[in-house]
Amino acid sequence: MFIYHYHPKTGQYLNSTLADEDPQHQGRWLIPAFATTTPLPEYSPLTWPFWQNEQWRLLPDYRGRIFYCIDNGTPKKIVAAGVTPEECGLTDQPRPSSEYVWRDGDWAIDPALVAEQKRTAAMTEFEARMDKARSANLGKADALVAGLLDELGVRLFKAWAAYQMALVRVIEAPDFPAKLNWPDEPDQQAIAKEIAAAK
Repeated sequence: MFIYHYHPKTGQYLNSTLADEDPQHQGRWLIPAFATTTPLPEYSPLTWPFWQNEQWRLLPDYRGRIFYCIDNGTPKKIVAAGVTPEECGLTDQPRPSSEYVWRDGDWAIDPALVAEQKRTAAMTEFEARMDKARSANLGKADALVAGLLDELGVRLFKAWAAYQMALVRVIEAPDFPAKLNWPDEPDQQAIAKEIAAAK
């Protein structure tokens, strides 16, 4: 005789074994606690038997399948039977990209998140351009004041200083970061040619 073991708290079906015959009563079988002789019902790959109210009941079983967290899109597996992906805050739809958020049962683009990411990217670009401009004039301010720079050095210093101001105007514009019109970097060769042509 087969007996069917279940979890003492959840009732989840665990395994099946052959019952031992009662040595004191021939023809009777020993049924341990948290087991039943009631046969398992037929169940699909997405259900699992649970012993509840003295009978088997089929509950959802999504163990081992890949789902995605609706709060951040990270992959996750359900490790326990008896719960649905929705109850765990999961979906079977992968998040298309970081610009999407879970809304009304589906992934949707979040305009605020897109704007924030665009602003972050724009500020990263601004800092990189500003760092390059500062490096170009690094240590030259005192030399400029002291008149130690040649004409090309003076022109380049002023060009990079003007470039920095133009960068600041870009991020202070009311349509930033929707519109990005980065200024051109100073062209040393072009400035040198202008100086040579003026002589």
